Amino acid sequence: MAYYEDFEVGQKVISKRRTITDGMATALIDIGGFTADQFNDAISANKTPLGWRAIPGRLVFALMGGLVERMSILEGGGPGMLVGADELVWKAPLKVGDTIYLEWEVTQKRKTSNPRWGLVKNKETLINQDGKVLCTVVITHLFEYKKDAA
Repeated sequence: MAYYEDFEVGQKVISKRRTITDGMATALIDIGGFTADQFNDAISANKTPLGWRAIPGRLVFALMGGLVERMSILEGGGPGMLVGADELVWKAPLKVGDTIYLEWEVTQKRKTSNPRWGLVKNKETLINQDGKVLCTVVITHLFEYKKDAA
């Protein structure tokens, strides 16, 4: 993970893209224990108001975390800890076959009373291949200070 000092308010990063395949969706839905027919059965899903098989919202949030982990901005440095997720809003469903990417922006940065950790907040926005925003969330991490900066 990066260090606290590696981030600046307003800093933006865009993740690599990822296509949600049927096999990926099936594996994630099974591992997550989602049993509703609309997630597991295309015929049932076709009868829902959406008319197609959607990915459960809780899995969407997990996929967003995976896209963040793949960003080079977080490579190297010290440990970081996820300590909060606020303002989580699903704006549109994610479906099998979508190609997604994540926009990541530092919105706040502040020192804490702990001499080892600084707080960094960022807004994550998940977007599909059509430019449609699917989900947004404000994430809070604690990042370690560089040893010589503490």
